[in-house]
Amino acid sequence: MRSDLILDCAGSQGSRHRVIDDFYPRRAYHLLDLRYSGEPAYARATPPVPRLPANPLPEPDRSRAERHRVRFEGGMMGRMPMTRMREGMAWMVNGRPFPEHDRGHEPLLTLARGRSYVLELVNDTSWHHPIHLHGHAFRILTRDGRPEPREPWSDTVLLDPDTRAEIAFVADNPGDWMFHCHVLEHQASGMMAVVRVG
Repeated sequence: MRSDLILDCAGSQGSRHRVIDDFYPRRAYHLLDLRYSGEPAYARATPPVPRLPANPLPEPDRSRAERHRVRFEGGMMGRMPMTRMREGMAWMVNGRPFPEHDRGHEPLLTLARGRSYVLELVNDTSWHHPIHLHGHAFRILTRDGRPEPREPWSDTVLLDPDTRAEIAFVADNPGDWMFHCHVLEHQASGMMAVVRVG
């Protein structure tokens, strides 16, 4: 996942602050230290960040949405044939690897422009996969069958091992769009596909 941050460094001269990643509490780890020099600050704290204008996104019509299941498979514990493993393929989307260097493979899905879609994303592996859809924003509806409380807008959803999520969007941006795991080693070794909007 990605975040845009504005960091207003208004700490005391000479102070030091530890930054801990505790998303997984039992696997918390030290990311970095923020250290202020002993020199005076260049400027006072910045004014509040202005509120950005609303980004109008088309709301998917779930009652009329076409549904598809997309299964992410593979890894050392997966069903990848050994011949493909020797070719550098370790991951699959809906039962087949999509080599990164092969620009001519057929789209995984062909979607009608302006129509609503719900995709069930299934992580059938023992690894985390942040799944990213280019060219579109979607609502995250459920995780493992449980409703997502605020149904946030995103273009990436993190799938924990052996879990699933449902996303909904309007295919409003024509073209061929990459749909892939954001762990680049997974993408390069088969966990990527193309979604075509026509």
